[in-house]
Amino acid sequence: MITKLAVRWLTWQLRKDKGFWMSYQSNIAMAIHDNVERYFPLKTDPPGSPTLLEFCNICANDFMKLWTKK
Repeated sequence: MITKLAVRWLTWQLRKDKGFWMSYQSNIAMAIHDNVERYFPLKTDPPGSPTLLEFCNICANDFMKLWTKK
């Protein structure tokens, strides 16, 4: 029960605090970035495609939206 309340509190904080959101998004993006570089080395991207860093931030932001249903 305590875990459920903690997750609800964390989700509520993420919805209302933009800085808190950004810190979580940044950490998730860096975890994605590190693992993509380790396991899927990128070749030359076609023009107009996002950089690896932009891609990681997009993935992290999508995850945060799913988590908070924002």
